[in-house]
Amino acid sequence: MDATLQIADTMMMLMWTMIRISGVVMMAPVLGAVFVPARVRILIVGVLAVAMLPVVGNIPEVNPLSIAGFLTVIRELIFGLAIGFILKLAIEAAVLAGQVVSNGMGLSFATVVDPQRGGIPMLGRMYIIVATLLLIASNAHLALISMVAESFRMVPIGTGTISVGTARFVAEFASIIFSGAVQLALPSIVAILMVNISFGVISRAAPTLNLFAVGFPISMLVGFFVITVSLRNHGPVWEEQFSKALFAIGKIIGGS
Repeated sequence: MDATLQIADTMMMLMWTMIRISGVVMMAPVLGAVFVPARVRILIVGVLAVAMLPVVGNIPEVNPLSIAGFLTVIRELIFGLAIGFILKLAIEAAVLAGQVVSNGMGLSFATVVDPQRGGIPMLGRMYIIVATLLLIASNAHLALISMVAESFRMVPIGTGTISVGTARFVAEFASIIFSGAVQLALPSIVAILMVNISFGVISRAAPTLNLFAVGFPISMLVGFFVITVSLRNHGPVWEEQFSKALFAIGKIIGGS
């Protein structure tokens, strides 16, 4: 009988643990990507929940099917979504940077359908791939998992909540999208702007020159060249993005 009760308590603890982790996995980059099959995501949630059982601590003494239990489930899910959403904001800078560079190069019509983001420029997709690879290479996903485990120690199950101040902080943190996009797109934008200024001067000197036939290919070539060269400098930018995101996650956990 004692063994049966112990198994029941463990399963209940596992269920509560999986709720918060499910929110993180649904929103976090890489773990919650659409290209990851649903079964794989469920497996990830289960494995992480089992691994974090030793740090979970006490579970709420509420019936999950009651009103109080339902509200607790919602709070835990929202708390997990907030943790994953912070890291996702850092990655979304790639989409905005790709859009800005595409507009400058005249490639804004070259889009690809993304199930999560809708139509995004091809350059945005390339930047997202680079950001994802750098995220894995820098072990930011492991740092995220470590912080989720730490959240169970600092914010026990049933006590997690998103206050008004925390919600305002998350909204203000969204500015990281614009700051990161500027750092990623600035070299290409400056180069393309110099090309456009040059063609503006040429058009004044030779009004009969067909700038659409000459300027468009040159703008594309210059843009691709600068993008190829600037990719080497994306590492420090994404390292700063991930560091800010992980710091913000720690602030949310500590502020809760």
